[in-house]
Amino acid sequence: MQSAAVTEQEVLAKLKELEPGKWAEVLDFIGYLKHRAATPKKVQPHSRDLTARDLLDSELVGLWAGRSDIGDSSAFASQLRHGATVRPYER
Repeated sequence: MQSAAVTEQEVLAKLKELEPGKWAEVLDFIGYLKHRAATPKKVQPHSRDLTARDLLDSELVGLWAGRSDIGDSSAFASQLRHGATVRPYER
């Protein structure tokens, strides 16, 4: 969520509103932002198209086997997809 440009004075003013005990967290977050900006995103293209055999040979098939909390796996997957796409305030 990027808003209008924030000035250095605004950042410093907000920092001064924080209790000094929280400043270490601010420094940690700044370090995280710098690290994230310096780390290039690695996109690994597939060397080939995946096949049904690749899926069957993967560890995905049977992932939910033996789970007592999942009855109908299709309904469970649908519920997971819905939860991942609907914001809490939209429910």
